[in-house]
Amino acid sequence: MNVTSSVTSLRYRSTHPTYTTYTTYTQFMKERTMKLKSIQFVEYEGEPEQWRLEDCTLNDMNLIVGKNATGKTRTLNAIATLTMLLAGELKIMDNAGNFTVIFDHNGVDIRYQMRFADYEVIKEELWQGDKLLLQREKEDTGKILTEQLDKPGDYLAFQPPPNELAVVSRRDAIQHPFLEHLYQWGKSANYFQFGTPMDQNHLAAFDLAKLSLKDSNQMVAIFKKGQQNDRNYVPRLIEDMRFCGYELEDISLQMLVNLEENRTIVNGIQIKEKDLKTVTPHLKMSSGLFRTLSLLIQLNYAIQGNLSSCLLIDDIGEGLDYTRSTALIKRLMNKVEGTQMQLIISTNDQFVMDTIPLKYWSVIKRSAGKAKMYNYLNSKKLFDSFQFTGLGNFDFFSSNYYLKEG
Repeated sequence: MNVTSSVTSLRYRSTHPTYTTYTTYTQFMKERTMKLKSIQFVEYEGEPEQWRLEDCTLNDMNLIVGKNATGKTRTLNAIATLTMLLAGELKIMDNAGNFTVIFDHNGVDIRYQMRFADYEVIKEELWQGDKLLLQREKEDTGKILTEQLDKPGDYLAFQPPPNELAVVSRRDAIQHPFLEHLYQWGKSANYFQFGTPMDQNHLAAFDLAKLSLKDSNQMVAIFKKGQQNDRNYVPRLIEDMRFCGYELEDISLQMLVNLEENRTIVNGIQIKEKDLKTVTPHLKMSSGLFRTLSLLIQLNYAIQGNLSSCLLIDDIGEGLDYTRSTALIKRLMNKVEGTQMQLIISTNDQFVMDTIPLKYWSVIKRSAGKAKMYNYLNSKKLFDSFQFTGLGNFDFFSSNYYLKEG
């Protein structure tokens, strides 16, 4: 059951000093956003294959750049893993791991730390500013702040299952509303691996009641849902695609009968290009066109629903020419600006790097089993001084300027 929709009529008043009074819980959820401010992650801690991510501080818009095999994809995978854990969509794993993350919650820092190993949670803490919200350790009784007991603001003792995160298992929109923000952040995040087929390899028999926005392979279902919700959804997509250099006249569902599976109706996307007399079906589109369309279909749906989201895109622009790659980047940034979305993308493409201002860059440097970030938030002097060199953005990366002493 979706907690947000199930308590729409709940009149909510929090006694916590950093909360404001809202008429309904749904209004409370919509008006209070979460964005990832920083993340540190250690995988296989204490083992020879240990990998550590350090100094990963983030803006609303972020471009992670680096040479091959420096940890760009691994960084995005770590963030994606965090989103799935907080959404309850991924179980605790066997490899030892340690997350320390800080969220910006409308100007208030929310700090979450979690350690796990051998399918069990070893430690878990959640803080809002300097106030402890939740704490538990392996095999010990945990405690969590409550809002609706006889003495609101007291802590309630609990005994969590060793293989479950307390921030997930203790979700309660009335007693612990602060957990809903973590859940909604994780649930609404999207991860796109732009260099992959992105669902072009198969048609789909979908059930809109089971639609998952986190599953990029449900692009066809998301398109159908977007059509149903907003009559301007398709015209908006066509405008976006034209901006990216694809002259489309129409985008629609393709419906076929699958004779091999008891005449099941399967669905795909088909397009009508301006200079072609016939439609181009799902499986025959060029890969670059399809990946661009898939990304914009899902992005527009998230914007349409005013979803607070973290949008992760690996290898943005892969397989596109310079003009279309740079146009796609500009379109994404324009559409995300002013929304509740946080954009985190990665590339090692010079054209992409020259498109995005340095203030959004995070250069990743790998040494042994550690990946370290250099960006405007933690290396401001270096970034500012580079602007006086007269060099292009790519030179900041290719010359290792970011490694100079500040």
